[in-house]
Amino acid sequence: MTALEASRTAPAPVVSEGAVATPPVATPRPLGLEGWPRVVRTLMMMAGAAVALWVAFTNPDRHLPEFRAQWILWACVAGVLGALSGSTIGSGVARWHDLQQIQRVPVRRVLPSLVVFLVLVAGAVGTAYAILGRGLTWRSLAFVSIVVLGALPAGATLAGLRVVAMRGLTGAPGEQLAALMRLRRILARVLQMMGSLLLMMVLVGAAAVGWGSSEKIPQSTALVIGAAGSILIALMHVPAATLLRRRCQVYVDEFSDIAHVAKADLVTAAEDRIKMEEILGVNRTSLGELQSGLVIIGPLLATTIAAIIPKI
Repeated sequence: MTALEASRTAPAPVVSEGAVATPPVATPRPLGLEGWPRVVRTLMMMAGAAVALWVAFTNPDRHLPEFRAQWILWACVAGVLGALSGSTIGSGVARWHDLQQIQRVPVRRVLPSLVVFLVLVAGAVGTAYAILGRGLTWRSLAFVSIVVLGALPAGATLAGLRVVAMRGLTGAPGEQLAALMRLRRILARVLQMMGSLLLMMVLVGAAAVGWGSSEKIPQSTALVIGAAGSILIALMHVPAATLLRRRCQVYVDEFSDIAHVAKADLVTAAEDRIKMEEILGVNRTSLGELQSGLVIIGPLLATTIAAIIPKI
């Protein structure tokens, strides 16, 4: 008989009369973060920071005393951007695995969305070059490539989430509710990851403004980067968020129906429905979610309004 079988067949301890029974001690449940995933994410952060710092060190102005302080600030922000991009790759892959645990989504289903995203990025870069001219250097394109590479797993997760929302969920009402809550959490975390990348890219552009011995970066760089990045993220996020919100509304309509509730229970049923809608975020708007997830949205809207009001 093995030790496990002996423990199962062993009689329960006898508690004498008047003694207080000791509650069973819960076994700790590990998070599963040990081992290679953590090591790989750390290595990816180091690799991203190294690539970004290498791009910064190619700037010839780093040797000029009058630009030394500005270059150091710009290089530090660039290094943080690279490290964040590497960390975002790991976080995006983790969110993709979380999505697969809810419902399997083949990679081929998300490839068209990723191709469209890359085409939109190319169009945004072309538009930015038409606006900024030579101020958009090859180093800027390198930083954009680092950001796009970091955002690809998160973009794949958004595309997969849209597929799951269109398919629908199966199982008991409790299982569907748990899955919808997890999908809402994945959506929010992916938006925060993309928003962090965009914010750091805007800071890199802002730190490069106003100095340099060759072509100086124009003042509008940060605004153009923020606007283009916000539009790209919105184009990826809004369809997935809208479909998930509709799927949540279908769940509420199906399992919180108040049309056939008795009059005495009508108020209680209505309150339960309102709570369910709040839990699933049915009453939220895409713009509100973008404002909460993208820190750059607020300044962009304020700047745009300030520029338009004097002309009215």
